Amino acid sequence: MARCWIIALFLPLLVGCGEKTARMEQPEDPQGRYREQIAVAKRLLGQKEDWAERAEWEVLKSRDGWEVIAWRVEHPERKGAARYLPWGYSVIELDGCMMAVHYHRKG
Repeated sequence: MARCWIIALFLPLLVGCGEKTARMEQPEDPQGRYREQIAVAKRLLGQKEDWAERAEWEVLKSRDGWEVIAWRVEHPERKGAARYLPWGYSVIELDGCMMAVHYHRKG
């Protein structure tokens, strides 16, 4: 019986650890290789948030398009991942035609 309770208590903990919570170390250059993806995501972010001008960008290729993560810079004087809060980002999903298909605020 005790074994069942231990499993029941640890199962939600294990399931909850699957989401990405790591903060980006090095942002993408908005004028670099992903400039089109960042431009589309920045326009949408500007419509949803008041911090689009101080965002830094992470771009990931997905199966159907792109996942663009806008990290809100909270500590510009710091370096690397310490510039952002772990929950201070938004995820913009783009399809293969660079159309925004989903927006999700994480913080």
